[in-house]
Amino acid sequence: MKALRAAEVGSYVYFGEYEQDDDASTGKEAIEWLVLAKEENRMLLISRYGLDAQQYHIKRGSITWEDCSLRNWLNTSFLETAFISEEKDLVVGYDMTGMHYNSEEDTFAEKIITDKVFLLSISEAENYFADDETRSCLITPYCYAQGAKKTKYDTDTWWLRSTGGSYTRAASVNPHGEIGEDGIYVDYNICAIRPAMWINIGDGK
Repeated sequence: MKALRAAEVGSYVYFGEYEQDDDASTGKEAIEWLVLAKEENRMLLISRYGLDAQQYHIKRGSITWEDCSLRNWLNTSFLETAFISEEKDLVVGYDMTGMHYNSEEDTFAEKIITDKVFLLSISEAENYFADDETRSCLITPYCYAQGAKKTKYDTDTWWLRSTGGSYTRAASVNPHGEIGEDGIYVDYNICAIRPAMWINIGDGK
C-alpha cells in the first residue's frame, strides 16, 4: 500500500497477477499498471500492456457497454483471476454515463452504470494520455495467444468502451496510438484489453 500511495501520475505500480508469458508452468506474473490520475484517497490505473483478447460482445448486433459480454468478463472472470480478496477490496466502483438499449422500442437512452473494472472511453483516452505515442500499447504473449491480431509493429490495437460509428461497432486505439472512433465490429476477437480501475489508497495515516 505504501508503494501505491507514493506513486505519481505517469509512474508504474504492481497490483495483482495475471498470466502474461503464455507459460502456465511458471505461474501468473505481476500486473504492471500506469497511473493515469491521483486524488486524495484513490488513483486511476490502466494496465501497461494488453493483457488478454476478447470480443467486445459474443455476437454482432446493436450493443452498448452496459450489456456487452466484455464488461461482464472484466467484472467477473478477470476480477476474480487477477486479484486476491484483499486486493479486490481496494477496487472502487466507478460511476460512468452509459447508453441503455431498449430492444422492444429499439431506442437508446443515457444511464449511469457502475463498474469495478472497465475500459476507457474515447474522451478518457484523449484526456489521460498526452499524445498518440503514449497511448500506444505493447501486447503480452498470452494476449496474442488469446487472439489479438499481431501487426508489423511492436504495438497493437486495444478496445475502448465507447460505441463506434454504429451500435454494432466499438471504438479502439490502433497500433500508432490513434483513436478509431468508427470502431471495429463488436464480435471481432482481434483487439487487446487494457483493463482500467480506480483503487482506494487511503489517506496515508
